Amino acid sequence: MDWITIISMILVPVTGVVSWLAGSKMRRNDMLQKQQDSIDLLSTRNKELLEEVVGLRSEVAKLKTENSALRSEVEEVNHKLEHVKTITRYAK
Repeated sequence: MDWITIISMILVPVTGVVSWLAGSKMRRNDMLQKQQDSIDLLSTRNKELLEEVVGLRSEVAKLKTENSALRSEVEEVNHKLEHVKTITRYAK
């Protein structure tokens, strides 16, 4: 056997292992990049949803206040109506 045959027999498996290692590292990096992209997307979506929730809570608080004011007005109108009914009953 000459040196060229020995080198070619050793070089083929070595280059195969090096290629596999390089490909493996590239696959891991690609996977990590995809995971980071997913995290970024979810983070952005979470921020948007949080802003929406805060806005809706503010709106609900405002509606509760308005509802309370309207209930007070309705109670006042009902009280006046009862008073008018009482007066008209006695006036007859």
